[in-house]
Amino acid sequence: MILINPVAQDRMGMISRYSATSVPMSVGILAGYLLAKGKQVKIVDELINPIEECLDDIDNYVKGLNKPYIFGISCLTINIGRSYRIAKLLKTRYPDAKIILGGIHVTALPEEALANKDIDIVVRGEGEETLLLLYDAIKNNEDYSHIAGLSFRKNGNIIHNPNRPLIQDLDTIPRFPYELFDADKYDIGFALSSRGCPYDCAFCSQKIISGRSHRFASCESVVVTLDLLINKYNQQSIGFFDDNFLVNKERVRLLCKLIVRNGLNTKAKFSCQTRADNVDKEILGCLKEAGFSNIGLGMETGSERLMKILNKGETVKDNITAVKLIQSMGFDVSCFFLFGAPSETKEERFETYQIAKELKLDYAKFNNIVPYPATALLEMAKKEGTLTISENWENFNSVEGVVKGVFSKAKLPYVPVGTTEKELRKDLVRANLYFYLWHLSSLFTLKKGNPGWFILPKKWYLNPKELFYLLIMAIKVAFNCLIVFNLRWFIKGLFRKKLIEQL
Repeated sequence: MILINPVAQDRMGMISRYSATSVPMSVGILAGYLLAKGKQVKIVDELINPIEECLDDIDNYVKGLNKPYIFGISCLTINIGRSYRIAKLLKTRYPDAKIILGGIHVTALPEEALANKDIDIVVRGEGEETLLLLYDAIKNNEDYSHIAGLSFRKNGNIIHNPNRPLIQDLDTIPRFPYELFDADKYDIGFALSSRGCPYDCAFCSQKIISGRSHRFASCESVVVTLDLLINKYNQQSIGFFDDNFLVNKERVRLLCKLIVRNGLNTKAKFSCQTRADNVDKEILGCLKEAGFSNIGLGMETGSERLMKILNKGETVKDNITAVKLIQSMGFDVSCFFLFGAPSETKEERFETYQIAKELKLDYAKFNNIVPYPATALLEMAKKEGTLTISENWENFNSVEGVVKGVFSKAKLPYVPVGTTEKELRKDLVRANLYFYLWHLSSLFTLKKGNPGWFILPKKWYLNPKELFYLLIMAIKVAFNCLIVFNLRWFIKGLFRKKLIEQL
């Protein structure tokens, strides 16, 4: 089987050349699972090479395989259009191949995918067990119509089999196959110790996969992974990619104890993401002792009114209190914000930026909110009549408003009533620009947990080609900066009473 990580073209706009190359976790996990079961698997990652440049390699690979060839494509909403184009290319080249799509987007919208004649099967939900059973059925020329978690066409109709139950014991999933990814090309300093999140945020699409369950691997298994990363792969900075690391504090306390007991806290630094209302002094003390140095929070907005609309289940005050506590204990803090929530005003966007600045965060990102399929936010946008879906959802990009700039021809997927798209784009660029004027070095810092925008190649200053591209990017950024400059934001920020003191 060939597993493909599709990449939407120009998704990072003016900074595409210098955006981070992240390991394609979904196809990596599936590859590791299949390989552990003795199956033949190859990964094609378009972050490294577009599939058009890999066709000769694919031809050589499939020569030794029994037909039908199997291609699995991992789909997010942002790359679903690219997934459909890849499916067409592969079906044209290998007409008898089975083209399988999986991931969040097709789990939410399997009928959309199967309306495409080049798609044979959709794997819904968690894919490990379903894909293994499907692989064997296809290769053995057996019926797969009974396999839970599948959607497919039969006699002109689309059939949706029952959902497959979630994997409860994450220790049954083989360790991530880091060896498949070149550390010179990827940042492999990451671990995943749990799945799911029990909260019900209106904008979160992950619930379509995991519901509101939260499952975690044993602490002993996680420590073995950390030991591998540190002592075999020489990783000195490791980020936990869990949706919410601190949901179960008992297991975090045990994990921290095992990290210390194995001396891993002296060899590496760790980072994680969580919610403000999961933070307390006792658990932060455990994290500190275990070598954690950066904590990320999804703060979303500085408006209590909007927090209720987004169904966060926590308050702005909770976030401010958590940030101050985290900072007081010596951690770096990264916060993530969303502009464009339903009914959001320009003043609320300014207040969100102002709170981020007043808190003296180490890192921050202000992204445009996206009403992904199967979310409550999508239903809100439909009722308002303010939803814009471009062909194949290609405008559903959470960094579109920043990386494409204020004059992008693309339409944002959602703009709240009372705000124009031009206003929202300007405020997105303005908030990121103004915040990083005070944190310029963090734009390029490779410190784990840093959500900064750029990663520069080694010795870029000696390469005329890189200098040229950086100059072009700098001109584009500078032009956007001139357009969005607003003295009022500076004046208000300097002379008004601090917002965090009023909350």
